[in-house]
Amino acid sequence: MPSTVFHQISVLPGVWASPGLLDRLRPLSRRQPLVLDAWPHDDSDTGRSFARTDAVLAGWKDTLDADRLGRLPDLRYIGLRATSTGRVDLDYAGRHGITVAPIEGYGDAGTVEFVTEQLLRHARHGGEARGELAGRRLGIVGYGRVGRAVGRVAQALGMDVAFHTPTARTAAAGEPRWSPLPELLASADLLTFHSPAYRHAVRPDQLRLIPDGTFVVITTLGLPMDAAALRSWQSARGGRVVLDLCAADGLPGDLRDLPGLEIHDLYAARTADSVRRAEAQVLANLAAALTPHPAGCQCCLSGAETALTTSRQKGI
Repeated sequence: MPSTVFHQISVLPGVWASPGLLDRLRPLSRRQPLVLDAWPHDDSDTGRSFARTDAVLAGWKDTLDADRLGRLPDLRYIGLRATSTGRVDLDYAGRHGITVAPIEGYGDAGTVEFVTEQLLRHARHGGEARGELAGRRLGIVGYGRVGRAVGRVAQALGMDVAFHTPTARTAAAGEPRWSPLPELLASADLLTFHSPAYRHAVRPDQLRLIPDGTFVVITTLGLPMDAAALRSWQSARGGRVVLDLCAADGLPGDLRDLPGLEIHDLYAARTADSVRRAEAQVLANLAAALTPHPAGCQCCLSGAETALTTSRQKGI
């Protein structure tokens, strides 16, 4: 960035900015940061002010497609308070020299703790008799940072752990083993999904491989299966499925009353600690974008390369 401050930083609704974050944004912007509760109309006073923004902060629910980005001719920076870039048009950003900066790992601990809590609760209270997780088989669909962390905790609790990714992997001694998806689904006593955001990781015919009593935890951004497939599958079984609000985002209303479907009124990744971590990373990314770098420096990538690289690393 040629300047030591941005002209205008605009904060989209999905950031859920704390007062502390807003206070720390003010020295980084010539104008008062513009905090939006909705995408403004172009012909409103807010819309005209927004059109001059050169830096946008967005959350995982905020859509930044080519149409919206095209309304911001001065935009040079998109800071994501999210790990997923799935709702940003990275091709447009790359063509127009817009840096896209996601954050990493801020909600991993909270998600792992939520999944572990649900597994333990099911073992202790999910049947006629109190049981244990030790000796039960856990299947993990998606094996990024969170999936691996869940696997480590499960192994420490004595579980038999297998995972699936589209590409087969060779596990080191003592680590969870890779399994083909049909085998994983058919053999698990408990399942947890950590596949990429807004991607259907299982087909309807594969869902039917899951045993009737298998307990399922889903914390992905958006469902990892088609909503209609979830309706058909869950209507015909007796097992329980637990979703947090990330997984339930956009869920049709009639699915919320499905027998055995339990939606927790929280985001697994969102805790007081994760909010602090997320906002610290957002601010660090903003500061890095304003720091001059020598020609040819490889410490940061321009345009959408950073987001594209990050997205690929986070895939299953």
